Amino acid sequence: MKILLVCAAGMSTSLVKKKIVAAFGPEEEGWTINAEAYEKLESVIKDYDAILLGPQIAYKKDQLLEIANNYNKPLSTISPVDYGMGNGANILKQIKKMINK
Repeated sequence: MKILLVCAAGMSTSLVKKKIVAAFGPEEEGWTINAEAYEKLESVIKDYDAILLGPQIAYKKDQLLEIANNYNKPLSTISPVDYGMGNGANILKQIKKMINK
């Protein structure tokens, strides 16, 4: 499973990425998570299975969802509380729920 975290510049999501990876268990073996700026979404989306937006760009969700839908990729926004607290375990739960729909 390849997950893409998207934010304004890819910087703060890099910190959240570390928290998510720290929450990985055996069932996530082989998963990868990367962080990119939202401007790069269309050029990299084909390489990912699911996309999560940082809450600071939630206002762009409709625009980015249109791109994700064109590639048949699920897209969701990370809870501001989980993002701000770096709650990797809760964000991992969100990813699993999103991909199992």
